Amino acid sequence: MGHQMEPPDNATAGSGRPPAPLPDGDTPGPRGHERQASDEPGRLSDLGLTLALRFEHTDAIADLDAAVAAGQKAVDAAPPGHPHRARYLSNLGNTLRTRYERTGTLADLSAAIDAGQAAVTATSPNDPAWAGRLSNLILALTYRFERTQSIADINDAIDAGQAVVDAAAPDDPYRARYLSNLGNSLRARYERTGTLADLSAAIDAGRAAVASTAPDDPDLAGLQSNLGIALRGRYERTGGTTDLDDAVHAGQAAVDATPSGHRDRPMYLANLGAALRAQFRRRGRTADLDAAIDTGRAAVAATPRDHPDRAGYETNLGMALRSRFERTGTSADLDAAIEAAHAAVAATVDDHAQYARYSSTLGNALTVRFGRTAVASDLDAAIVACQAAVNATPGDHPDRAVYLSGLGLALRTRYGFAGRIDDLDAAIEASRAAMDATPDDHPDLAGLRSNLCADLRARFERTGSVADLEAAIEAGRAAVDCAEQDHPDRAAYLMNTSVVLAARFRLTGDPTDLDAALDAARTGTRLLTASPRIRARAARAWGRIAGDGQRWDEAVEGFAAAADLLGRLAPRSLARGDQEHLLTELGGLGADAAAACVRAGQVDRALELFEQGRGVLLGQALDTRTDLTALAGVRSELAKRFTALRADLDRVDTHLALTSDEFTRNHTAPDPERQTVVRREAAAAFEQTIDEIRDVPGFERFLRPPAAAELRAMAAEGPIIVVNVSRFGSHALLVRPDGVTVLQLPDLTPQAVAAHVDALLDVVAQVPSTTAEQRLTGILGWLWDTVAGPVLAQLGITDSPGEHASWPRLWWCPSGLLSLLPLHAAARAGSSGNPPAGVLDRAVCSYTSTVRALAHARRPPAGAGTDGAGPSRSPLRVVALAMPVTEGESDLTGAGKEVAGLQQRLPGHVEVLTGTEATYQRVVAALPGARWAHFACHTAADLTNPSASALLLHDHRERPLTVLDIARLRLDDVELAVLSACSTARPGTRLTDEAIHLASAFQLAGYRHVVAALWPVPDRPTQRAVTAIYDRVIANGECRAGAAPAAVHAAALALRGRYPEYPSIWSAFVHVGG
Repeated sequence: MGHQMEPPDNATAGSGRPPAPLPDGDTPGPRGHERQASDEPGRLSDLGLTLALRFEHTDAIADLDAAVAAGQKAVDAAPPGHPHRARYLSNLGNTLRTRYERTGTLADLSAAIDAGQAAVTATSPNDPAWAGRLSNLILALTYRFERTQSIADINDAIDAGQAVVDAAAPDDPYRARYLSNLGNSLRARYERTGTLADLSAAIDAGRAAVASTAPDDPDLAGLQSNLGIALRGRYERTGGTTDLDDAVHAGQAAVDATPSGHRDRPMYLANLGAALRAQFRRRGRTADLDAAIDTGRAAVAATPRDHPDRAGYETNLGMALRSRFERTGTSADLDAAIEAAHAAVAATVDDHAQYARYSSTLGNALTVRFGRTAVASDLDAAIVACQAAVNATPGDHPDRAVYLSGLGLALRTRYGFAGRIDDLDAAIEASRAAMDATPDDHPDLAGLRSNLCADLRARFERTGSVADLEAAIEAGRAAVDCAEQDHPDRAAYLMNTSVVLAARFRLTGDPTDLDAALDAARTGTRLLTASPRIRARAARAWGRIAGDGQRWDEAVEGFAAAADLLGRLAPRSLARGDQEHLLTELGGLGADAAAACVRAGQVDRALELFEQGRGVLLGQALDTRTDLTALAGVRSELAKRFTALRADLDRVDTHLALTSDEFTRNHTAPDPERQTVVRREAAAAFEQTIDEIRDVPGFERFLRPPAAAELRAMAAEGPIIVVNVSRFGSHALLVRPDGVTVLQLPDLTPQAVAAHVDALLDVVAQVPSTTAEQRLTGILGWLWDTVAGPVLAQLGITDSPGEHASWPRLWWCPSGLLSLLPLHAAARAGSSGNPPAGVLDRAVCSYTSTVRALAHARRPPAGAGTDGAGPSRSPLRVVALAMPVTEGESDLTGAGKEVAGLQQRLPGHVEVLTGTEATYQRVVAALPGARWAHFACHTAADLTNPSASALLLHDHRERPLTVLDIARLRLDDVELAVLSACSTARPGTRLTDEAIHLASAFQLAGYRHVVAALWPVPDRPTQRAVTAIYDRVIANGECRAGAAPAAVHAAALALRGRYPEYPSIWSAFVHVGG
């Protein structure tokens, strides 16, 4: 993986101006002496000072313009030789410099320097005003250097600053200001040249300035803030954490001493935010990062949009927001970071000294967002921005290495996307140049080396160059060696190194490399300061590398560590889309973990890790639906708090609060920033409550991953067939109450499954063509030979049951892409025109996404009554939705007939919603009061974003009823949902282990039995299937939701009898649940 290097937080935000210009003789108001009526220059100068003073309080630029005009008139009215001309020049220079600070107009700064130089030239060094005039000139020279990077300006400023300090008596009341100004100039030169002696001298000067200032002196805050900037700069150069702690302390003191509304408070806030962010990057404490963002936002909010310092504040804020995205995965933070970075670049001219920093910051953020969204335009813009930063930076500038590193990472990212080898070569060139430009003792060198390691590994994987692999290992090991042991980024360096060492092990078989790779991955996993995301990826690498070396016990340990981190990788505090993205990175973890366990002989553990390593989002949702009866009996207050907090969580991440009394609330989009904060707070309170519940005797395992014995108990009604597909071997776990049996499935490789899924998706797009049906028959035959046939043989289910015998019951629980294939209809290929013998002929099958989901489907119904398999409690109410006509879709003539059939079977018990009545609000309002639901409509199935899959209601364009909307319902007393719609049981191809589809959403909402379809089926066969299903569940005056599995099975057999050569029809319908 790539490590994102960064420029230092913006220097504009810490330009280090003193609290106010140094006084120079006459000041306006009662402190000045009486003017003679003929002293027109003095009166004008006083007027200019008064207007400038009012500007400090009002920020009215008109006052500042008038102050400059008055000051210029004062100078013009005082000819050379006038006794006070030098004073007027110095006052004019200060006012011009103040206007530059507010507007960024470079001409004002140059004019300020001209006026200041003239004032100093006209003043004798023995004059008491000489030091103040020279110090004000020093400020202007330092500002111009920060704007133009003219070394002559900063050298002149430092020489003059040292002269002023040397000339000042120890008890000079302005000596602290002189020292602070000198320190600012020294620090500015360090930032251009990298000369550490300058930075140390700046800190010495800053410390002396603070030490010589009284605690109640109004100048102290500015002096502390300036010192904090220098201390942070030295930390970033040397890694000394004492400097970092002192920087945070000084920055906080400056903010605390400065009231809201003070013109310098935004600068102090921004400087403190930069120090807090640096502290987070070193120690990994998210509280520091949250505080950095809060202070950064306050700095931006307190700064006018046209203020030249605002770009620096926005850049600092953007870097902090991006850091939080990288730590937590909150995409709203990343979007806000890019928005801030764009604003900073847009507000800055190309030749500004800070332009490169702003452009690099924008480019880095765009590169990161491409990794989240895969929008190619972001990546192209990132490379342009990063290249612009490099082009705008002199070859000897200390920050050039960081800009080169950002460019290299963007280029390597584009190589990964487009596969252009020239991008990868250019990335390696940039990474090498960045390393060459970085001192050997610089803390950033570790990250630069790790980036080069990743670059070289990518080229090795492309070209097979052993030289690149050797160089990658050398760079990776050097990165690990020079990083601090507890630095959060060290986990990423360790992981990169483990991967290249493992690559060499696979090449040479040298066990020394295997040992070293495992040690690196293991160490990275256990680095507690690192982000859960990096630790989880390191743990998966640990497991995979151990598996490649056939060290199965250690592989189990690594995969188990990764599974334990999943909850922290995708916590409840994240928005659903962010959770899904992060879980995609660890797809297949449960399958790999289970395979390693089988290899290690840990069969029960295989079942546990298979369950724990997949269905994470489903598990979190089931957590909020857990039964609290036992807890309420011993700690009712905890049970009530848990219930209230889970309701808060339900509300936070949805635009509509889906509770029984709020279904009709209008749909409104919340503020993303506020929503993120509320979600984080609600999740933290929920997790704390869970911890408290676990402290109650008897509840130690509350909401912990279920043990094997608990999972086996779910097989009491029939075996659960966990089908696991992994690079380390595929097998079926035959779960029964008395144990788990392993059945090896050697031909079920990940490659074979992927090929057959691709074939199925192609077939589904072509049916009902004869060729497509024949191909589907081949797929069903492969499933029989590879999976279903061996499984049924192992279970002893070798023939159809007798005429009056009960049918065996099975629950399929497939992993990964296998969940897209119809295991329930696997069949041995037969002769043309004859139905093949297969699973349908031997057992009644259901599906469950996880074993725990099956337990949810079998929970006792609310209130008194029989279980779900018995007659429904009276009165039964059914919501039946029909959309015979949907704009943009083919007509469903059978939809109305299906609903009419229900009305005939259950007169007076069916609420029909059809046409314009079938709206989002009407449907969600009706569902809580109905035990059964029937949907006859079209769907919008999204394979790449399955959470967005939706039922197409009348108002679906304005308010679609999506998978997420349904899953967030909490319907305690519902039984059966029949989804007479296309592809309602088909998961996405991106998050297959999360089983995200409409059928699973209805199951999570509370329905114990869900009937759904794997792919589109024509209208007439669908109507026949629905009729056959209701013939079974509504019979002899009884309504039995529990008969749904057998009803779906009977319907499939009937369809096969009518359409024997159309497996796309008779294998499409499935039962999900208990």
